[in-house]
Amino acid sequence: MIRDRMKSQVSPKQLARALQVSESSVKRWCDQGAIATVRTAGGHRRIAISTVIDFLQKHEYRLVEPEILGLPVTTGSTERMLERAQPTFREALLCGDEQRARAVVLDLFLANHELSAILDDVVAFSLHEIGERWSCGDVDVYQERRACEISLRVLHEIRQVLPRKEPPVGLAIGATPGSDLYHVPNTMVDLVLRQVGWDTHNLGVGLPFDTLRQAIAHHRPRLFWLSVSHVDDSDQFISDYESLFSSAPPETAFVVGGRALNESLRRHLHYASFCDNLRHLESFARSLAATPPQVSGVVSGTVNENRAF
Repeated sequence: MIRDRMKSQVSPKQLARALQVSESSVKRWCDQGAIATVRTAGGHRRIAISTVIDFLQKHEYRLVEPEILGLPVTTGSTERMLERAQPTFREALLCGDEQRARAVVLDLFLANHELSAILDDVVAFSLHEIGERWSCGDVDVYQERRACEISLRVLHEIRQVLPRKEPPVGLAIGATPGSDLYHVPNTMVDLVLRQVGWDTHNLGVGLPFDTLRQAIAHHRPRLFWLSVSHVDDSDQFISDYESLFSSAPPETAFVVGGRALNESLRRHLHYASFCDNLRHLESFARSLAATPPQVSGVVSGTVNENRAF
């Protein structure tokens, strides 16, 4: 079954139908500034879906007909506690029920859980569990791959509804290196930084260190992230990484993380922060945003136990 697409903008009439309130109420909220609107060329009001989500997070209105906004029909009826939502999300991934998976994440987001917590405790945890079951032969490889693809589509949809902070707190760019082709952890990093207020440029996966060097030289970001889930040759990785680090501008803070960066590898690396999970990343990104440039600090070989991206 082809899933509905989330709309990028809706009219006041559509939002009123979705909430089962009068259109005049929605227009009044718009006039009062509670809901930001833009005008079409013909002068009609339109409301960005990110604005709708922000409004719903701040008020007690329930989506009665979420499908009008292109959201899953079950939005608003799934678990809103992280620990209870995790098995629901995991089973939705295993069954290939993308609508259910979307609804779980959207409901948690609407319930005002921190995005980093949703990604750590529900998305990353579920995928880890599925990976473990696959390695034990309890899950077929197609189920594991499909779970990753569904998760990635859900994450891209969440990105659409994140409100942009103007002006952004700074530019952040990042990628996965070399033969590391894991999209989901890299995308989760992008999302957390974006929610904090950074202008993020996700460069993609499997990038050679030479091109990462070019990207940093061209953009001169305040923050550079490297998500490392796979390393072919540890010695070569250390050499390439340290060369990249030494060539970067002093104002660029390096943030690294990922399951492949074990303690023995990290001991040889320099960075401003090693983030063992996405909550840690969020905390560091907020503190860096409040710090003047070139005061990011450098750490070598910091030890943390868990690895989420």
